[in-house]
Amino acid sequence: MPTKNPNICVSLPDRPAHPIIQPNASELSIDRPTLRNSQSLPNDPLFSQQWYLLNTGQTGGTPGIDLNIVDVWADYTGTGIKVGIIDDGVQYTHPDLSSNYDIEIDSDVAEQDDDPAPGTLDRHGTSVAGILAAKANTRDGVGVAYNATIAGIRMDFDGVFGVFPVQSADALQEATRFDVVNNSWGYTAPFFDNFATDSFQSSRIALQNAAEIGRNGLGTIVVFAAGNARSFGDNVNYHNHENSRFTIAVAALNHKGSATSYSTPGASLLVSALGGETDDGIVTTDRLGVPGYNLSSDTFAPSDYTDDFGGTSAATPMVSGIVALMLEANPTLGYRDVQEILAYSARQTDSSNPDWLLNNAKNWNGGGLHISHDYGFGLVDAHAAVRLAETWITQSTYTNEKVLSVSRSPNLPIPDGSGAVTDTAEFAFGLDIDRVEVDLTLSHPWIGDLEVVLTAPDGTESRLIDRPGASLFNRVGSDRANLNFTLSSTRHWGETGTGTWTLAVHDRLRQWTGSLDTWTLRLYGDALSHNDTYFYTDEYAVYGLDPSHNTLTDTTGIDTINASAVTSNITLDLAPGKDSTIAGNLLTISQASQIEQAFSGDGNDYLIGNDADNPLDGGRGNDTLRGARGNDGLDGNKDNDMLIGGDGDDGLLGGAGNDRLTGGGGSDRFQFSSQLAFIATEIGIDTITDFEPGTDKIVLSKSTFTALTSAIGESFSSAGEFATVDNDANAALSSALIVYSLATGSLFYNPNGSDVNFGTGAKFAVLRGNPVLNAIDFHLSHS
Repeated sequence: MPTKNPNICVSLPDRPAHPIIQPNASELSIDRPTLRNSQSLPNDPLFSQQWYLLNTGQTGGTPGIDLNIVDVWADYTGTGIKVGIIDDGVQYTHPDLSSNYDIEIDSDVAEQDDDPAPGTLDRHGTSVAGILAAKANTRDGVGVAYNATIAGIRMDFDGVFGVFPVQSADALQEATRFDVVNNSWGYTAPFFDNFATDSFQSSRIALQNAAEIGRNGLGTIVVFAAGNARSFGDNVNYHNHENSRFTIAVAALNHKGSATSYSTPGASLLVSALGGETDDGIVTTDRLGVPGYNLSSDTFAPSDYTDDFGGTSAATPMVSGIVALMLEANPTLGYRDVQEILAYSARQTDSSNPDWLLNNAKNWNGGGLHISHDYGFGLVDAHAAVRLAETWITQSTYTNEKVLSVSRSPNLPIPDGSGAVTDTAEFAFGLDIDRVEVDLTLSHPWIGDLEVVLTAPDGTESRLIDRPGASLFNRVGSDRANLNFTLSSTRHWGETGTGTWTLAVHDRLRQWTGSLDTWTLRLYGDALSHNDTYFYTDEYAVYGLDPSHNTLTDTTGIDTINASAVTSNITLDLAPGKDSTIAGNLLTISQASQIEQAFSGDGNDYLIGNDADNPLDGGRGNDTLRGARGNDGLDGNKDNDMLIGGDGDDGLLGGAGNDRLTGGGGSDRFQFSSQLAFIATEIGIDTITDFEPGTDKIVLSKSTFTALTSAIGESFSSAGEFATVDNDANAALSSALIVYSLATGSLFYNPNGSDVNFGTGAKFAVLRGNPVLNAIDFHLSHS
């Protein structure tokens, strides 16, 4: 019998056999949309070296291989989002970190106190923190979410070995106090962190609590490094921290968009970010002075910063930072929503890599999602992820998650050296799948011989086990005997799982024999529904070249096209049989189909409704939205838009910018609302071309027009809140809060009362034709 070696592999030569401290980069063509707002670029001196934020080719990499983030900063910087950093401590006195650090919510689970300052040899967490949230426009570098609130949860990576699982569980229990928790650490010995064992039960419970309790039931988003042990035959699926459905596993790419030589692969990867490799180190904060990664003689970075960080440790806080931006954009997202948005917005890089495939989902750019054991769904894209977050219309949490399960006990022998033993599991009906789990029990004296593949009814394969420990340095793989472990896959996201699943176990080397004893297959996701959302991104420029992706057919339910991640101009006609253009390619809604709702992106878009009641959202750009026969809801969103209601009783919301609103036939509602209290630039000055007093309504949001005290509903219940005046000059002198000028048809918000000028108010609308308005022509709403 071979001997078993359960010890944890060492990741760094100067570290004991404990969790990974990801190695430095030194140890170890995508088109970019035009920036909408160049003023969002930081002026920090080291920003030009932070290629992962804006890759211009400055390190010899491929321009555009970056996080696609700089345009997002015009709107979101992580403000109000709390991120916990579970690591070896954060030097919170660092000038680039101190203003974002909250000492009231940090902790040290190793020393059981509230001071997680790094010890003498601790440097890793400080560099992780800088990638995530270094302050912009203050010192030298800038973080992904540079206004997020961060706090350290310190563990002792150099402590007593047997104590560490307790420390890590204690640290993960802290996750419920945060919105996002970053984990740039992990184990490297295959199957060591096994949640079925007593040592790691507490970690399993902690992660479930984070999903179930965190963020008041929406779920804390827990992000984990995939690991840096590819060359040692490791796999994300051999670790229950990383392959948990409650966590996001992050791989690392280099500055050309290729998987790095160290990044640990696996079917449970979700996305990739940027970790660097040899000549493309990650610039970030370092310990102050002599301690840390950087040498005082390094001419490329100041001594309080380093340009030598890297690994999946660096990639992980990039994802955590982007999640913070997403949550700022939409605080109501569930943790499962966040995972799905990251998957659907990720970009494919290194398309020549043979492991890429399209799964059998039906709702991404006209077909299935691209997925890889090396990249997950691809390189995380901050711009696309935030746009999807803004427009997300579901809420997926622990509470509403569905699960289907089948258990099998085949007790079948595994052929030695050739062929495979297979067993099947059947689902008569499926789910809208997020994750798949397999509880697997094998009897075999040398697990390093084995490969395990799960095949879905639609043919998508997940390589769950791939000869653990086998590498160029170890041809025979891990000598561990037997296995009782939970494996998982993200590769079936968006599929239904209806039909026959097949599990195959291969023994790739001769000598040892074993058996497939038991396995349980679980599908996690949402109940199948006829209400579908079809997502389109800039990658439709590629996938739309395939004619099989050009026709959308859906004849049932309330369905949505979400093209909010698209940056070019869109023409989208929802009428059956009509042709549209997205990312330069044809899209036709089939003659028998009906799509009810649509979102467009950053371009100057043209959206046309159909006979149904159509909610249409133009996103950013100068858009034209045209309703048809139904009772439509038109939202111009950002910039200067033209909204035409058409027939029916329509709602028109111009959003930010100076918009032109035409209600058309029916009783229409012209809405004035923003997510904030009244700011002139967020409301603009809209022109209403065809207001009909007594038929149409002007709808004012009390969350925007905050000075109003009248009750929700028709007219103004509080005396004196509306008045008409002869001319604009008298509007600022009126004591009313909403003032209408008969001379010009202008509507003013006047929170200043009878004092000179409008205070924080301003003109917000002009009614063409100067119709006579009365209080009954207004309606007050919550939002």
